Amino acid sequence: MEVNRDESHPFVRFLRERRWLSLAVAATGGALLLAVGIPVLSGQGGGAANAVVREPDGSIKIYVRDYRHPEVIEQKLRDFGVESVVLFLPIGKECKEPRAEYAPDNPKLLTSEPPTEGEHAFWRLHPEQIKPGQTLVYSLWYQDDERGHMTGGRIQVATGPVAPCQIVSGGLRMETGPEGGIGG
Repeated sequence: MEVNRDESHPFVRFLRERRWLSLAVAATGGALLLAVGIPVLSGQGGGAANAVVREPDGSIKIYVRDYRHPEVIEQKLRDFGVESVVLFLPIGKECKEPRAEYAPDNPKLLTSEPPTEGEHAFWRLHPEQIKPGQTLVYSLWYQDDERGHMTGGRIQVATGPVAPCQIVSGGLRMETGPEGGIGG
């Protein structure tokens, strides 16, 4: 999947208008890789530190603002019937793969959209895209420094058991781009 850099795209305009640092979305090796810049100390968005909310249409909004307790998100997803493994990893680290056999990318699994006024950014999970016996594997990276808050994540669906994470070097890295923005 190619990153959409079209300035006329509504989500790209939304990010620029809100002074977000960057957005990159790419599908790689059976995973949806996401890197998102969050507004720098702007105080935008309200709500709980982490929330997993079932919507009337059956989709699930996932809000992440606290990168210390992945087990809370994992349990909330399981409460909604989504078998899941959620990890928070330091930038520059990843789990040694393969941890599982993964299903092919599914662009209908996770979507994003601009939050409404006063709402924190979120990802919308479509749990009907996860078949019985499959597990959502949601790995998130976090960096907070003088350049701002940066997050990135990898979303995969395992078709069998998921091995524990053995942390190794690699994964998402945040670097300053030629125009001063941060990207992965």
